[in-house]
Amino acid sequence: MKKINIQNKRVKTLLILSAALLVIIIFYSLATMIYRSGKTKTIVRFAPNTATVTLNDTRIANNSTNWLLPGQYHLKVSYNNHFEVYERDVEITEEDAELYGTLNALDDEGKEYITQHREEFAKVEGLVGDLLNRQGQKIKLDYPILTYLPMNNSLYSISYRYDDENKPIIDVKAEPKYLDVAVAKLKTIKNVDLSSQNIVFHTKNPFTKEYQQNPVTDVKKFVRLAYNLSDNYVIDEVQQVGKYYYTSAYVNDYKNDTTYGHYRIILQKKDDGDWEIVATPQPLFTIYNAPGIKKETLDTINSY
Repeated sequence: MKKINIQNKRVKTLLILSAALLVIIIFYSLATMIYRSGKTKTIVRFAPNTATVTLNDTRIANNSTNWLLPGQYHLKVSYNNHFEVYERDVEITEEDAELYGTLNALDDEGKEYITQHREEFAKVEGLVGDLLNRQGQKIKLDYPILTYLPMNNSLYSISYRYDDENKPIIDVKAEPKYLDVAVAKLKTIKNVDLSSQNIVFHTKNPFTKEYQQNPVTDVKKFVRLAYNLSDNYVIDEVQQVGKYYYTSAYVNDYKNDTTYGHYRIILQKKDDGDWEIVATPQPLFTIYNAPGIKKETLDTINSY
C-alpha cells in the first residue's frame, strides 16, 4: 500500500510540475507574442562583436535579434578611438530586417585588432555579401529589366544604378547618331514596361531649353518655331491620343543620307486655343520624365 501511495504521490507531483511548466510555457508564449506584436524581427550583427549599437540614441544588443517598431531610425555603431564611427539612416518596415556591417580601423592599433579578430570580421563580411545578393535578386524580381542589363557595345551603353530609395535608374549613353539604335534595343526587351522605368538619357537633349510660345495653329510649324529648328530637322505627322497630340522631330543628315535622334513631343491645346508642349521632348517618355500623363497614353506615344 505504501508503495502505491508513494507512486501516486510521484505521479501527482509530475502532473503538477507538468501542468505548471505548461502554464509557464503558455504564459511566456503569450507574453512574447504581446511584446512582439506590431514589431519587426531585426537581426543586428556588427564587427567588432563588442561594438556599441544604438538606434535613435537607444542602445540595442549587437550580435542578436531585436524586435523593433517600424519607422525611421538613425543607426550608430562605435567601438573605441581606434575605429571609425559607423552612422546611417535606416528604415524598418514590416518585413524582417537585417543590419550588418564592419567598422574601419583608424590607426595601426585598429588594424592590429582586425588582424587578431579576423574570423569575426570575415563572418560579418559574409553576411553583408549574402544580404546584398538577396537584395539584388529581389530587386530584379520587382524590376525584370535589370536581368538584361548592362548592355554595352561600341554604339551605346545601357546600364543601371540605384537612387536613394534603392530603386533602379536606367542610364542610356549614346552619341546622337546612335541614340535611335539604343532606344530600339530597349524596345526589344520582352515583358518590360518601359514607360514605368526611370530612364535617363545622357545624350545631349537639343530640346531642354524653354520653348518659345507662338500663335501658329499648325502643329508642325508651331514646334519648328518653338525650338527654332533648322531645316535639317524633320517633324513627323501629328497623331492624337485623348486630349494629347504628339509627333517627333529628328535630324535628316542629307549629306550622309541618314536620319537620327528621334525625340517625341507631346502637346495639348490651352483654353485660349494656343498650343503648349506639356513635357520636355524625350527619346522615350516615362512616368518619371512626363509626370501627370497616364502610362497608357505614354505607351501609345512611345510606339510611334
